Amino acid sequence: MLGLLFERYPGPLSTNAISKEIARDNEFAAKVMAFLHQKRFVALCRVAKSGRQYSTRKYWRLSTETHAKYSHMTQR
Repeated sequence: MLGLLFERYPGPLSTNAISKEIARDNEFAAKVMAFLHQKRFVALCRVAKSGRQYSTRKYWRLSTETHAKYSHMTQR
């Protein structure tokens, strides 16, 4: 999941889009994303670039710190 978010950085992905990409159900993806959010690997996006607030769906993006560390690891 982190690899998927790294590929799409800085754009957010919904939980539904993530579950389709990894071929798992929404509940599993939501639990994993909540765990990653708790550990501060991902950030929950509440507002779109257009300024519209997300109401029902959760959109996730890689946190800035995680992106910096992951970029450093892939450059070696």
